[in-house]
Amino acid sequence: MAKSKKSKLNVKRIVVSLVAVYVVCHLVIGAGNILELKSQQKALKEDLETAYSEQAALEAELEYISSDDAIEKRAREDLGLVGENEILVQID
Repeated sequence: MAKSKKSKLNVKRIVVSLVAVYVVCHLVIGAGNILELKSQQKALKEDLETAYSEQAALEAELEYISSDDAIEKRAREDLGLVGENEILVQID
């Protein structure tokens, strides 16, 4: 009878030890996953900030391109147009 009590205690200890090892392994794996996700989150935030910066630059460029100064500059340079009371002199 004493032997069966010892074997029951040993089985209980083994089961408790295995459960403890299982829980610790899952905690370690979970912590690793959390760190990886935080790293991804940081990278995505940086990408988002870069995208916002690029968007602001493109909006400023669009605003400039739509301005009268930009339109006039393009008409003069690309199309060779001149304003009133101006004379176009071309040198070939």
